[in-house]
Amino acid sequence: MGESEKPPWPADQIERRALSTLIPYARNARKHSDAQVAEIAGSIREWGWTIPALIDEEGRIIAGHGRVMAAHKLGLEEIPVMVARGWTDAQKQAYTLADNQIALHGTWDLELLRVELVDLRDQAVDLATLGFTLDDVRAFAGRDDAVADEVPPTPEPGKVKTKPGDVWTLGRHRLVCGDAADPAIVAKLMRDETAAVCFTSPPYAQQRIYGGLAAAALARIPASALAGDWSAMMGGVCDAMPLAPDGQLLVNLGLVHRDNEWVPYWDEWIAAMRAKGWRRFAWYVWDQGPGMPGNWNGRLAPSFEFVFHFNRASRQVRKTKQKIAIDVRQRTILRDAKDAKKVITNAAASAQPTKIPDAIIRVMRAKGPLAGGLDHPAVFPVALVEEMLTAFSEEGAIVYEPFAGSGTQIIAAERLKRTCYAVEIEPAYCDVVVERWRRVTGQDAKREAKRHGRAAA
Repeated sequence: MGESEKPPWPADQIERRALSTLIPYARNARKHSDAQVAEIAGSIREWGWTIPALIDEEGRIIAGHGRVMAAHKLGLEEIPVMVARGWTDAQKQAYTLADNQIALHGTWDLELLRVELVDLRDQAVDLATLGFTLDDVRAFAGRDDAVADEVPPTPEPGKVKTKPGDVWTLGRHRLVCGDAADPAIVAKLMRDETAAVCFTSPPYAQQRIYGGLAAAALARIPASALAGDWSAMMGGVCDAMPLAPDGQLLVNLGLVHRDNEWVPYWDEWIAAMRAKGWRRFAWYVWDQGPGMPGNWNGRLAPSFEFVFHFNRASRQVRKTKQKIAIDVRQRTILRDAKDAKKVITNAAASAQPTKIPDAIIRVMRAKGPLAGGLDHPAVFPVALVEEMLTAFSEEGAIVYEPFAGSGTQIIAAERLKRTCYAVEIEPAYCDVVVERWRRVTGQDAKREAKRHGRAAA
């Protein structure tokens, strides 16, 4: 057959056909789940019809079965098609397979894919419309620590969306705007569930300046920023703490200096915790890296904070740290009754590949303002929260955050496949959390509807 005698390409001419006249191939081996058909329908709604279905001269579908199923789902009456004229039955049968299989042989440049997904996410594109699952987004665009630690600016005054009492659903996570010392707020958030662990950094001294309605509720925060009783505030939050009986409570606190002395402002609170059955179980140090610049009035530059560990029952810490697995004999030196040294060797023993984390947590700090009308100079690094959640919880566990702040706990839980239930009293911070989660995941949060002034569960 000469060049001029070759049949025309199907794409040379595109026409519309009534959907009711198209005949699916009875032996189509490519399956389309309801979820995938919904994705295709969403793509058509977003961009219109971009790839015509391929049919033969009798209207039998050769390629595009999923698009035709999506068209039925959308209630379309006709769709664009290309007609394969002059094809043999073998050619039609073979192309039905080739159209699906050849496309599977392509691969992604993962670095470029990550850049594209992050760029689209930052432009408020819902990445779910692209066919990527939440796990895909997490793998390609959500594991960038710089992106995860980036905190969006707070909304301008008068543009705050969140109202006190609002509950936001962020994928599997939940965020309520309210006081974590209010049992009704905590009950609204948790819905009778309990958490395996709470790792939090409560406000202390002049860390957080609140405005609007939140200021009255936080009148208990101490120092010149807000007058009141810090211990009472912490006592109320811990009394409402929705932890399981073996739940672990880890509280990050920094030093406060007054009159040229550091102040153990936590003493009264810790004594009250012990009186209520909490054990003063452990005390860790967060090594924040190089000391912060500045003149510290004769002191060394600060470069650490504390993590207080409370519980009522112990839970085994997970072995999350890799160590060098060396094939060595295990040797123990003991002394007998005559104080003579005796070496015991276990020839079969060798070092395990993992170990529990150290009591000194070595994670670089992440500090910075939220901009706008609020400032949050103690922004958690996501890596710090991940260290604690990984050590004290399993995948799928519920974690609790009574002081959501900029939402680091939720971001860490998202990356670790935990579920975070969080409270934040400042509506503007709630907006920051919602926007930060959207940027990291590419998903849109949903505000729960209210009924008679109360959020519907």
